[in-house]
Amino acid sequence: MSRVGHARYGLCGFGLLIVSLALLYFDPVEIIKSTELKFVDKSYAYQLWQKPPVKVYVSVYIFNVTNADRFLEGEDEKLNVQEIGPYVYWEELENTNCTFNSNDTITYIPRRKLHFELSSSVGDPETDRIIIPNIPLLGFSSMLRNSPMFVNVVFNSLVEYQDSKPMLNLSVKEFLWGYDDNLVKMASNVLPTWINFDKFGLLDRMLDEGTNIITMAVPTERQKKRPYTIDQFNGSPMLHQWTKNDESADTPTLEKATEGILFPRHLTPDMNFPIYRKAFCRTLPLTYDSTGKMPDGYPVYLYKFQPEVFNSSLEDNHYYCPKDGCLPSGLSDISPCYYNIPVAVSFPHFYGGDPSLVENVNGVAPDAGKHESEVAVQPDLGIPLEVNIKIQLNLVVKATRFVNRAQKFNDLTLPICWLHLEVKSLPESLIALLYLCFNVGPVLVKAVVALTAAVGFFLVGLTVRRFGKNQQQQQQQQQQQANEPVRIEDCDHEDYGDGDVESGGLIAKRGAASSHLLITKHLLGDQLYLPLQHIVPTSSVIVDYEDYAPEHARGR
Repeated sequence: MSRVGHARYGLCGFGLLIVSLALLYFDPVEIIKSTELKFVDKSYAYQLWQKPPVKVYVSVYIFNVTNADRFLEGEDEKLNVQEIGPYVYWEELENTNCTFNSNDTITYIPRRKLHFELSSSVGDPETDRIIIPNIPLLGFSSMLRNSPMFVNVVFNSLVEYQDSKPMLNLSVKEFLWGYDDNLVKMASNVLPTWINFDKFGLLDRMLDEGTNIITMAVPTERQKKRPYTIDQFNGSPMLHQWTKNDESADTPTLEKATEGILFPRHLTPDMNFPIYRKAFCRTLPLTYDSTGKMPDGYPVYLYKFQPEVFNSSLEDNHYYCPKDGCLPSGLSDISPCYYNIPVAVSFPHFYGGDPSLVENVNGVAPDAGKHESEVAVQPDLGIPLEVNIKIQLNLVVKATRFVNRAQKFNDLTLPICWLHLEVKSLPESLIALLYLCFNVGPVLVKAVVALTAAVGFFLVGLTVRRFGKNQQQQQQQQQQQANEPVRIEDCDHEDYGDGDVESGGLIAKRGAASSHLLITKHLLGDQLYLPLQHIVPTSSVIVDYEDYAPEHARGR
């Protein structure tokens, strides 16, 4: 093969080596991730956030009272409750009126809608009936406990006149989505700015978040805030419902809070995330717990609500204490978001709470395996792959005054229901992205890198070997030429002077160190001579004259 051919093979080999190094440095899988997860209009990350192609299931478990009459008559000291459920709904979310702002934020209005799923539910909410505490009656009674005696007496008269019962027999649908209540109707007529509804339903009130304008930080190279955190909620970074005595300095903020739809990329274990939804009335801190894997093998960070998250003695929780004192550990007051009715959130079955909460009601059994909350986030992508958030709603009845039908419940915390927010399956588009990024992509890149590097090394090695072999062959040929004698024969017969001279042979022997010998024959006039010329100075030439007359040789 020619030297040009060898050079082409060598250049091709070096090119393949450069390509293999470039694939290691500029990881194609990382380029795909960065492209797909760039938060711009119509990108995959934007579509995943703007209208999530995933169903968030809301499973409702209701605490049905089984001994209402015996408890009211004083025959039973404690209420007996039985958990009934789940009644399953799935949430449809769409973030509307989205506007990108010049300060690397986006403003939007979230719209949520629930759809009932009978096939996953324990029964039909329209026909299944339950007995539950009368939340408006007990709630209003507890709320008015510090009001003047006259107010309490008037309220007690209204209760007696309306014949409001402390326990209600309702269908599940009525309890969750609204039933007629005389006290509620009266309040909505008298104080419409306070009670702006004429029917009371637990989920209807809890999930009716209204129209909220949210501004969220988006990931950019210039962004200094943590991406996907709430910058403002209805025009403010503060939770003003918790402002006490107009002291904004003692008001909790939404710093680093997120809705939990997307998380920043490249998470580290020291990063924790407060989750905020208006229904929670406060932020709930998700704390890194451990590193694990999904059933498909994808690595995830596991975040949990710690058991003491509702402990009022913690510094971060002092904001959420009512003005008349903090609730027992395990309860968090949310009355400012629910018409000042004394309701509180906890973990299901008072998990992680004060033991007295469990002891005051029969049928409550906290279990870490059943009642813990956990969110699994893929740390490289910042996408939640598993969501299990569990929150319980409770009615806190404090010492009522002059309301006879409520006094039996004084100083009791009544479990009403608990919700399980869950993502059961991932959209096909996300499954494909995960498979590409963690299964196909890395293996394919390694295979291409190995193949290009191997072929590159082979071509470079082949070129070096061929080049060395050619050099060796050339040296061998030169060595053979150097060791082979050169003989000049059949010299022409010429007349020298007046007589004939017999032709002879000229033998030229090259020395071992010589590289080239040029023997030329010149004819000048009627004389013949053979000049010898050395190209390399170190060469030596031995010339033997045979059959020539000495005088001819001397003449040369």
